[in-house]
Amino acid sequence: MAFLTLAGFSPLKGFRKYILKNGLTVYLKSDNKLPIVSVHLWVKAGSVDETKQNNGVSHFLEHMLFKGTTNYPVGEISRTIESHGGVINAATSKEFTFYYIDISTSGYLPALRIIADIAQNATFPEDELERERKVILEEIKRSEDNPENVLYENFNGLLFTATPYKYRVIGTTESVLGLSRDDIIAYYRKQYVPRNMVLVICGNIDRAQTRKYVKDLFGGLTGTTKTQRSQMIEPVKPPSLKKSTKDVSQTYLLSGFLGPEIDSRYQHTADILAIVLGSGRSSRLYKNMRERKQMVYSIGSGFYSQAGSGIFYVSAVCDAEKKEDVIKEIKSELETALNERIDRAEINKAKEIVKSGWYFSFETYNQQAHTVGYWALLDRIKFVREYLKNIERVGPDDLKRFLKIYYTGLATSIIEPAKAPESTAK
Repeated sequence: MAFLTLAGFSPLKGFRKYILKNGLTVYLKSDNKLPIVSVHLWVKAGSVDETKQNNGVSHFLEHMLFKGTTNYPVGEISRTIESHGGVINAATSKEFTFYYIDISTSGYLPALRIIADIAQNATFPEDELERERKVILEEIKRSEDNPENVLYENFNGLLFTATPYKYRVIGTTESVLGLSRDDIIAYYRKQYVPRNMVLVICGNIDRAQTRKYVKDLFGGLTGTTKTQRSQMIEPVKPPSLKKSTKDVSQTYLLSGFLGPEIDSRYQHTADILAIVLGSGRSSRLYKNMRERKQMVYSIGSGFYSQAGSGIFYVSAVCDAEKKEDVIKEIKSELETALNERIDRAEINKAKEIVKSGWYFSFETYNQQAHTVGYWALLDRIKFVREYLKNIERVGPDDLKRFLKIYYTGLATSIIEPAKAPESTAK
């Protein structure tokens, strides 16, 4: 099917969607401006698909898929990609795992073969598995020593206690130690099935020929069960606070509340409000708390979208003795936005910032494939097509309604110095 081009910018222009007989969704875009191609494979396999016992298996599996397949022994994948001047990488999140290769047009067929082999023919050598287990355990140790990671995990733990968003992407020392080779292979067979995947290829390709390659390489993928996720809306909780100490010189603060799920009209409202409150030097939080009152070294806000409950957050860095005042001021700014109508000029400026960021997110073939792959995996490709139109619809009353519905108090995570330093703020 072809996507209609709207007036002006059209993020899906040139993309064509196909579905193989086995259920694999494929998006192809032919663009000959540059002799390069970006190949992405998105898989519905993240920490929300795990349990306490196998927490971290999605991330462990991502590591292992580079450690050898039926057709590419250990080390051969990277050598093949690098011989064509390409880059291969992957990432795991709470809701997905994705793999990508950016490569010259001359190397895109080998890249496609590698992605296909990763998806269905991983071999999981025992010695490599144990080597990667040590690597991941070291990652966990480093993350627990990293103040910003601890700040986020504590914050996430305050917000999410009932839904699977509570699980850490990297897992825990106990869960990773408990994962056997059979556990990892079973998860691979369960999650890496055609209906759980989206393949996106964008760049200098012949679309008809590429469609044949995809059918040949991915048509043999088996498995019909598509992952179904339930209980993704987190119950509202009373305000909460968690403090930890680390070897830091200032206090780090992350404060926020549960936001709308992916299908809510208020997704777009949250994006606008986050910019009005805390994006850039002209935002409300920055002008009030950084410039006028000099309470913080830095401050900003944002909205993190998820299929289930999203997260509206404010982050700040301040001196230890000012943290209570900073929290009070954040509450005051939110209550002002709730009780007083935000000027339309502020909203219009925020819309321009959103639109600019959205345009820049389609600058490269990789960025285009990334955006299409993410939203297609969540069965929400219409979000890409309609995003700017929905942003334009946000008005002052929407911001007030958003806060009235979702702002029920703050969950706040704080990392403060183990030893109180002398104040340096002026």
